[in-house]
Amino acid sequence: MPSMYCPLCGPFRIHFDVMRTEASANLKKLLEIEKRLFLSTDDLKTQHAKSLQGSLNASKDLQKEFATIEKKKEELADYLCEDRKKLSLEDLFSTMTTFRELFLKALQVENQERKEQVVKSEKRKKQLKGEDAKRLKGEYGKSGTLNKN
Repeated sequence: MPSMYCPLCGPFRIHFDVMRTEASANLKKLLEIEKRLFLSTDDLKTQHAKSLQGSLNASKDLQKEFATIEKKKEELADYLCEDRKKLSLEDLFSTMTTFRELFLKALQVENQERKEQVVKSEKRKKQLKGEDAKRLKGEYGKSGTLNKN
């Protein structure tokens, strides 16, 4: 498995609570801008209403995604028998990343040991074949010399 493919390597560095707080603050600012735009001239409304509405929709969708993530986090906390309030996604991702790294390292060591074992096994088979061939040669050689006497 390439080290480039690590879906857990980056996410634990991003603090979920910080992102959620910033997104909430941005949504509040957009709602304030919407109120100001409502009170402004028709020219400004037509100029900015569409882009503001798009930003508001995107921000609200983001809030829904945060709520979904929070729900999944609570389900995960229940599954892992952890306290819902204390479970940190950052710590969880960090732990999972560490586990993944240790698992891959152990897998590499195991694969290397298995390869070495196969090499030793092949070497032993060749050695046994050689010994069998010598023994058979010796038996035939002795029986051949016995027949001549």
